[in-house]
Amino acid sequence: MTNGRNGRDWLFALVLAIVSTIALGVAGTREGYTRDEGYYFDAAELYVNWYGDLLENPGQALTRADVDRWFNYNHEHPALMKTLYGISWRLLHRCHCPQYASRHPAGVARKHRTLGLLDDAEALRLPADLFGGILVAVCYLFGAQIRSRRAGFVAAVCALATPRYFFHAQLACFDAPMATTWLVAVYCYWRSLTNRKWALPTGVAIGLAVATKHNGFFLPFVLGLHWLYLAIGSRRWRFPSALWIPETIAAVPVIELLHWPWLWFDTRNRFSEYMAFHLHHVYYNFEYLGVNYNKPPSPKGEPFILTLLTAPVTMLALAALGFAVLAIAARRRRMDERERSWLPASKRIETAPGLLIAMNALFPPAIISITGAPIFGETKHWLAAIPFLALAAGVGADALTRIAIDRLRLSGTRAMAAIASLCALAVLPSLSETWRSHPYALTHYNLLAGGPAGGADLGMNRQFWGYSTRAILPWLNAHAPRNAPIYWHDTNQPILNMNVRERLMRDDLGNTGLEEPGVRASTIAMVIHEKHFNKYEYWIWDFFGTARPELVLTDEGVPIVTLYERPR
Repeated sequence: MTNGRNGRDWLFALVLAIVSTIALGVAGTREGYTRDEGYYFDAAELYVNWYGDLLENPGQALTRADVDRWFNYNHEHPALMKTLYGISWRLLHRCHCPQYASRHPAGVARKHRTLGLLDDAEALRLPADLFGGILVAVCYLFGAQIRSRRAGFVAAVCALATPRYFFHAQLACFDAPMATTWLVAVYCYWRSLTNRKWALPTGVAIGLAVATKHNGFFLPFVLGLHWLYLAIGSRRWRFPSALWIPETIAAVPVIELLHWPWLWFDTRNRFSEYMAFHLHHVYYNFEYLGVNYNKPPSPKGEPFILTLLTAPVTMLALAALGFAVLAIAARRRRMDERERSWLPASKRIETAPGLLIAMNALFPPAIISITGAPIFGETKHWLAAIPFLALAAGVGADALTRIAIDRLRLSGTRAMAAIASLCALAVLPSLSETWRSHPYALTHYNLLAGGPAGGADLGMNRQFWGYSTRAILPWLNAHAPRNAPIYWHDTNQPILNMNVRERLMRDDLGNTGLEEPGVRASTIAMVIHEKHFNKYEYWIWDFFGTARPELVLTDEGVPIVTLYERPR
């Protein structure tokens, strides 16, 4: 077992974090902006203005009127990530559109100095990229400590190179950062079982998870179940440390209140409103095995089947082997208990890492499956399971490597070369599939499904969030008449605003609005292909008098966006 405090491990983890952050940032330059992201862009710029007020006039900033002015927008989500996005934007962005005035409810954006290092969207997305890098680093450290450095390396790469996770990790949203804070909290908790110094980091990590997204409220329950298992089964073993529990009780409300000024006034009612929004979330349409769902409950097996059909098959196979190896190791530890009974209590500590990893791989999708939660975003809502599947895959790859080295009786440089080759073979399929899926990972399905085309044939959801229209902007810039009225379908106005700011789209192109009136008023219209969107294409055919498209955007032959122009 590798000591997680080893300086070389932490240094290598830092290198992995930097490389991963850069990879996500570069990949994000090709990925379209999503519907939710557009709202968070606006919220980020609003929230950071309050901090400007706080520096310039604290007395005014701490009034309810000023807090509500900046934080009332999008108050259905905690402020942590939006605040980080806003701070990054304030410090780093360069504006391509000097004439641009913020179109969100609070008025124009204030003038300020900036380093001008990144484009608007790149600066807004940078904190998400950094959180992705942190997840990769912690995956390595966790895997290195429970098994070996090669297990940690395979886990780190597999976590990042899961197509759906890689897609979400580039976005200025909450789901991928939620996976990071969940993993960090579990890692800190596991360390706290044997080292009391990790109790406070555990509480802070859980608090940050709660401040990232409401999913964080489930963390104490899953960690508590693991702790109870250790406590009940401790027998002659030292009772597991429970110091993280009071630290969590203290840290969570403090962090939740400190980071979110909107809760400072009328706290009880506002927190109740926040919880009620998510308990009664609006329903979205979602295609699953050929059936369109929108109201709860979702199909019981949906989270697990979707994971099975979207995660790289190699990673899933290695994870299955890894869980078996961890189970066998746990059984051996129980059998060896008598042999170790002579050791001092401090040396006889059972932390059940295999059970902890398995629980956290199953718990996030199980929340959706058991509770019958409404469908509003598919795999992104259980992304927290991905790093734990990757950790199991790392253990599986390590076990295969050990078997190969032993059977071939390799040593020295030959053994090192074999280890490097086998680790590369373990991660290359995931890297290849993630490369192949970008930037349409929500349309991508794995080998078990038959790729994107197989997923479409199975009747699986092709996409959501309206992000894929970015690829048709070059055609519109080149062919659309001046001031053309355009029906953008599922692409909302905040996305279009950012496209203009980033000079991806002409600023004269119009937006005719929603539903049937929007289609009627347009001379160019598009349909973003999802099962429940078929009616929009029928409307276009009817109002335009043609079924002949001007452009069809596809991913490996699967139509994603079809664009029509009204005959002149």
